[in-house]
Amino acid sequence: MLVTSKVPRVAVPQLPFAVRVALLRVRRRATEALQPQPVARRVSGGDRFPLVVAARTSPLKRSPDGPIAAFGEEKAHNLRLAAERIDGLVIAPGEVFSFCRSVGKTTRRRGYRPALELREGKLVAAVDGGLCQLANLLYLLALDLDVAVVERHHHSVDLFRDAGRTVPFGLGATVFYNYLDLRFRNTLPFPLRLGARVDPPLLVAEVRATRPLPFVVRLIETDHRFFRRGDAVYRTNRIWREIRPLTGSPLRLELLLVNESRVLYEAGDLVDAP
Repeated sequence: MLVTSKVPRVAVPQLPFAVRVALLRVRRRATEALQPQPVARRVSGGDRFPLVVAARTSPLKRSPDGPIAAFGEEKAHNLRLAAERIDGLVIAPGEVFSFCRSVGKTTRRRGYRPALELREGKLVAAVDGGLCQLANLLYLLALDLDVAVVERHHHSVDLFRDAGRTVPFGLGATVFYNYLDLRFRNTLPFPLRLGARVDPPLLVAEVRATRPLPFVVRLIETDHRFFRRGDAVYRTNRIWREIRPLTGSPLRLELLLVNESRVLYEAGDLVDAP
């Protein structure tokens, strides 16, 4: 199943960024009023969910220098605040996890600090910067659980070289309150409990349950390459998901994503010779 976003972006280039954001947020609120979803809200302790059925980590720092490393402490601070809002959230069967609804609006008043954020293809310092790293992990967990991803938006560019990358390029999820969200529905017959925390040098996210998963998921990358288009370098690949049931049903292999993104780093040496 090829995953696509259910809420398309609306481009209104003639208006200032802040005005476009305000309009898109109004549109989101109207959509939610007309098409409400059962969003997960209950929080529970981990003792009721003894089994860790999926877990992911990512380093808080990607490289020792360069623009992507700026505002590192501020990013970790923002991630800690957001993780606290998600930690312990229980998603009952049929309920939807919403990143934006769970984390809420990220403002200075709520303690968030300026950190790097990708905005219109450029890195800028913004109060809600850095939270996409947590959304990335939660998206990977949704793939590991084989639940229904009902909304996900990909990053428009590739930010950094593969220094310590443990998953294929193109498996991220960008969020921006409230019109770019990450949402997935629990299609399993039992509840799931999310866990998230900043544990330097790592950001940690996990899912607990009362019973083990009846399958094993593996993500596979194919057709990876760098190429030139005009003066820019792009990166492309395909991501497949292999779902292997522990008993009974046959293995399932599905095309999950076809990625193509412009790279923001110097990558001329990575382009294959013609």
